[in-house]
Amino acid sequence: MLRERLEAAERLGISLRRLGGWEPVTVTEYEYDEAGRLVRSWSQPESEWDQQQRAWVAALAAFRGELCPCGCGQRWVDTTSPEEGGPQFAAERVVCRARLALLEAQQAAETPDVIGRARLWTVRKEG
Repeated sequence: MLRERLEAAERLGISLRRLGGWEPVTVTEYEYDEAGRLVRSWSQPESEWDQQQRAWVAALAAFRGELCPCGCGQRWVDTTSPEEGGPQFAAERVVCRARLALLEAQQAAETPDVIGRARLWTVRKEG
């Protein structure tokens, strides 16, 4: 769950704490002369990217750096380990029935005219 939240924040270009509803506090300081007149003021917003937020992003990058580059989602150290000493892997196949229904409907509706290329398709769950 943490990884999914980090990736959502990354897609939005915000920190994990901002995703959780945090808003920065802005502190404004004022400087007055001897007569009590405002000479200057300056504001400093709290940084969104504090040490903890940067650490989360670094941890996500480190996690991704350990993954096999083929896209299997497994750790590189495991997928490239010797067969006799490393973990064993088993592949399985499942069918996305929503995608199958879409492909079957598209195949059944194929026409050689230009209208066929303009069709927009959606898939909905029945029942």
